[in-house]
Amino acid sequence: MSVASFKEVTEISIKRFADCPLGKMAEHKTFEKPESEYDAPLGPVIENLKNCPIEGNNGHWDGERGNSKWIPDQDYTPPEVKGRTRSNPEGLTMGQLLDKYGIDDGIVYKDGEPDFNEVSKGTVEIEPFSTERTDNFDKADMALANQKDCDPKEVAQWRKDNNYTWHECKDMKTMQKVPNEIHANFTHSGGISEAKKGIGEL
Repeated sequence: MSVASFKEVTEISIKRFADCPLGKMAEHKTFEKPESEYDAPLGPVIENLKNCPIEGNNGHWDGERGNSKWIPDQDYTPPEVKGRTRSNPEGLTMGQLLDKYGIDDGIVYKDGEPDFNEVSKGTVEIEPFSTERTDNFDKADMALANQKDCDPKEVAQWRKDNNYTWHECKDMKTMQKVPNEIHANFTHSGGISEAKKGIGEL
């Protein structure tokens, strides 16, 4: 029996799908669920995008939001934002900030995370990853100091003097030393957010 064989549809008071004609026809049958990108749960997708820049808000995406390049408006001057100290201490436009760090026209994102490789002045892995930013920064300073054969205090001082910060990647182990002016103005969720989700804080 096919659905097409039902000659008319009438309103019936059936409370369970299994009691209707179609439900009886489907009883004891197994339907294979097709696997495609559309079957993926929406929760992680939304989570990846929630802190990405928004189209038309001082810039645009050259493709899908969170999975393409974010191209900020060159004439937009980002303000110093509370909680993001030294995010634009010289009051430069985004075009000037990109030029300052040799960035073409924007930063590529994948799964909601910006790729800061082209501006990173040092990449290390740390463990265990913490929900405390200062703890992660201390570990990253030590790891980079081991790479460079110097004192961790020198790494921390260089960051302070040159306005660099550590970007905590979403894999919760990779740390990239990047310009604070770029890191703060290409919004995203990072490793701290992932770590807090893991212990139920988010």
